[in-house]
Amino acid sequence: MKSKTAKILLSILIFLILINTPVLAAENIMPLDEVEAGMTGYGKTVFSGNKIEKFDIEIVDVLDNRSLDEDLILIKLTGDKVDEYGGIAAGMSGSPIYLEGRLIGAIGYGWNNSDHRYGLVTPIERMLKLLENDKVEKTDGDMSDLEFDLEELDPDENIIRSETPVMVSGIRGRALKRLENNLAELDLDVIPGSGIEETDKSNKRPEPGEAVAVQLVRGDISVASIGTLTYVDQGRFLAFGHPFTNKGDVNYLLSRAHINAVIPSTEQPFKLGSPYKRLLGSVTQDRGAGIAGRIDTYPKITPLYISISENGKLQKEVSLQIINDEYFFSSLANSAALQAVDSALDRIGPGSAESRVKIMGRGLPQLQIESSNMYYSQNDIGSMALYDFSQLLDLILTNPFEEINLIDIRLELNFNQSDSVALIQEAKVLNDKIYPGDEIEVEVTLHRYRNGTEKKNLTIKVPEDVEPGIATLFIDGGYTGEAMRPEDTTQMQSSGGLNEAEVSGHKSFESMLNSYLDSPDNNDVILQLYPSYAAPVYQESSEVAPGQKKDSGAEGETAVQAAEKNAGEVDQLDNIDEEIKERYSTDYVLEGSLNLDLEILDPSSREEAQAAGNNREEKQY
Repeated sequence: MKSKTAKILLSILIFLILINTPVLAAENIMPLDEVEAGMTGYGKTVFSGNKIEKFDIEIVDVLDNRSLDEDLILIKLTGDKVDEYGGIAAGMSGSPIYLEGRLIGAIGYGWNNSDHRYGLVTPIERMLKLLENDKVEKTDGDMSDLEFDLEELDPDENIIRSETPVMVSGIRGRALKRLENNLAELDLDVIPGSGIEETDKSNKRPEPGEAVAVQLVRGDISVASIGTLTYVDQGRFLAFGHPFTNKGDVNYLLSRAHINAVIPSTEQPFKLGSPYKRLLGSVTQDRGAGIAGRIDTYPKITPLYISISENGKLQKEVSLQIINDEYFFSSLANSAALQAVDSALDRIGPGSAESRVKIMGRGLPQLQIESSNMYYSQNDIGSMALYDFSQLLDLILTNPFEEINLIDIRLELNFNQSDSVALIQEAKVLNDKIYPGDEIEVEVTLHRYRNGTEKKNLTIKVPEDVEPGIATLFIDGGYTGEAMRPEDTTQMQSSGGLNEAEVSGHKSFESMLNSYLDSPDNNDVILQLYPSYAAPVYQESSEVAPGQKKDSGAEGETAVQAAEKNAGEVDQLDNIDEEIKERYSTDYVLEGSLNLDLEILDPSSREEAQAAGNNREEKQY
């Protein structure tokens, strides 16, 4: 019994020692203070396929910047590999460097238009600190101080990251250009790639020197950055030796990569490659010393499905998975959608389109929202049809009230080459007399583009409690938007009471979202009645013929701005009774705005007229 108890106590003691002992590094590490000029060693990377190869290096100097803990090691590549591949190539960043068999760091930086045999190594001590960031608060990873100091070392040449180019496949033309412009803000270069590699048959654990890819988009379209794995220990890894996006805490996808070739370049050679479909894990840290993350742990992603039809016939389906990152998601999704449209239509030109967007996400009302609309353009219907999709994403991802976790997105577009656009040309009231409680019958004449006119009989009910007098009826096209209203001239005022003030506009995400979703569609006719208590403001109808107006969608106006604008209009109605409005859907994108005055008669006059009529009938009888 005593022997059994002793064994249990010994096991507990060993366990406690193990969990309180710092984890030893997976590889033997050489501290920076042991690194000296003239020492020789080797690095590891993949030049072709998946084979890890060694290349020779020599230490030129150690660049001290201890006050900022940003020391770097200047190396020179030597040997046959230099002559064969032209020196340090983009995509080699993260390649581990060894002296006497001990790891000193990873290739991280070089110089443009220079001798590519020379490069800078990020010390492994700095990189190991990235693994600690999973347990501590986010710290600044800004490289600006480092870049400034290194420029001072040689004012004639600028240091750059040993770039990890973003390989893109499935996107070309203007969609690729749009993506390039967005990623340029993060100093990321885009290179056309060869797509996703289907098979990763390797069952071995990842090891330093392997080519890896950080994936932002995967599926029918691929957006990924290729670099080299530096260090692996107990399911955690380090790579790149410099920041990718430098956004600190992140959630990106990680896979192995296949290298097709090293492409020579006078600016800097680069590895051309593609990510594997099978995932390795996730990138959780992206800071000044490199990237770090975990093997066999995967981040949240958002599926995006896009279907493109023409004249009701399906032309193309695109299925993607995009990282769930508020900064990247909108630009990646919009570039992918534009490419899907351009590929399906194979033209840029006029036409009409119908769109339907369905977004699921935690934080949305009933977990999902749907929106549909109709578009017309004389110049570029493909781009125009994405307006609602783009605006909704912008509103959700940039709203100032709460974070929305996207779950699934579906975009359905149906195009045709018809001119489905019309101008509201004329409107007249058919009622002889109008009393409170009556339905106003309105005949609206639509001038179809190069196709004659069409009349529509619409109705709007007058409330029972409306005041008699002169009222104004507005007739608007949804594409033009609602014309200037009486309340538009009212100065914004605080809605608070005495000694109180209150901000006008939206006060919740749901309010902002509903304002956008409740706004008229481009193909709506909008009837709105303003009784006599609101003095009307005359708004001229459009003098522009159908089809000659600029493309629908306020240029430069984001969904958030549009929703805030709508909120202001709603707030200004607080002092007026509930809106008297009707919307009717049509088969055309509608332009133009008209208004007319009408008289709402006192209901007592109707009773007097009826009484007089009854008296006449009695006399005749």
